[in-house]
Amino acid sequence: MQRPSLSPEQSPSIFFDHAAGSPLRGDVAQAMAEALVGLPPNPSGAHRLARRTQGVLEDARESIANALAVDPREVVITGGGTESCNLGIFGVPSPTAICISAVEHVAVREAAVAAGAALGVEVIELAVDRDGVIDVHKAVTVIPDGALVSVMAANNETGAIQPIAALRKALRHAPRTVIMHCDAVAASPTMALDEIIASCDLISLAGHKLGGPPSCGILIVKSGTPFRPRALGGGQELERRAGTQDVAGVVGMAQAISDVHFEIETGAVESLRKRRDRLQALILDAHPTVRVHSQRVDRLAGHLHMSVPGVVSEDLLMLFDQQGLCASAGAACASGAPRASHVLIAMGVSEDDARGAFRLTLALSNSDEEVDRAGEVVIRSISRLKASQE
Repeated sequence: MQRPSLSPEQSPSIFFDHAAGSPLRGDVAQAMAEALVGLPPNPSGAHRLARRTQGVLEDARESIANALAVDPREVVITGGGTESCNLGIFGVPSPTAICISAVEHVAVREAAVAAGAALGVEVIELAVDRDGVIDVHKAVTVIPDGALVSVMAANNETGAIQPIAALRKALRHAPRTVIMHCDAVAASPTMALDEIIASCDLISLAGHKLGGPPSCGILIVKSGTPFRPRALGGGQELERRAGTQDVAGVVGMAQAISDVHFEIETGAVESLRKRRDRLQALILDAHPTVRVHSQRVDRLAGHLHMSVPGVVSEDLLMLFDQQGLCASAGAACASGAPRASHVLIAMGVSEDDARGAFRLTLALSNSDEEVDRAGEVVIRSISRLKASQE
């Protein structure tokens, strides 16, 4: 069957794919542009200009640490979110097992499989319910003493928030001594991380999800956590990650974290949740058979993950794009992949329904007018596809 098509409209693009990466904030771009004017990029030299670059780096590190309420020495600069997650898994020297949720990002899943094979330990998958949330009591029964446990703060596709603090409390009560890593990359733009940071030993974040640079991430390594480096040869980051730091990128990430911290502290994120809910209502009013994933549990404020029975997401996304709506099928790293989302399959969604999934992710920069336009595009596209099947 020939795929339906629509003529592109002349209206400007509506960017509802912030979970894949949010456009660079204006103040972040300015901070990065001004960070190293007249200074060398490498902070490791012994001369006065390198020392000034080192000062810029450490000021940015301190800003990040203050916003996250950690010690600056616990902030390890990395090249992005994937490296941070990989380092959080491979950096733990001798776990008795590696336990991950069934809905982890591939940066954690694939790292866990590789680390498990290298260490000769079992990789245990923690099941989730139909909303994509782990059962804490069941998880505790399968997590052995001495394990590395990696559970994301919130899912990058559905936005479902995981009970990290409750899991840590239950493991201590069991009692089990474990090291906990948390991929907080998806959660960090709209969710306060206080409980996550208090509960975990290792926490990963990425700049580009926050409206910061894609070249920078961080791994928080709590003091006293056993840890070994993966990148060797320079001794940077207190010998936990060798390599010249992207100083301008760190400055940009510090500014982005500061901006997000302010947005969360002032309650601005609640307006985002209301826009998301209004968009959801618009779509469901027109197409009540559309399924909203993880709507019965706490979700990230800007996430709306849906699937349309009998429709292929690739066709939907093509129609969205033709009308100026930027969206995705799920994880950006898996875009274009023919297989159904492992997240939805783990939640018990049928493979056919999972193939019709799409994700709309909003940010505070999106307006009410954009919500209305996006709703019209989604409704019109679903109607067009359904009509073509009759």
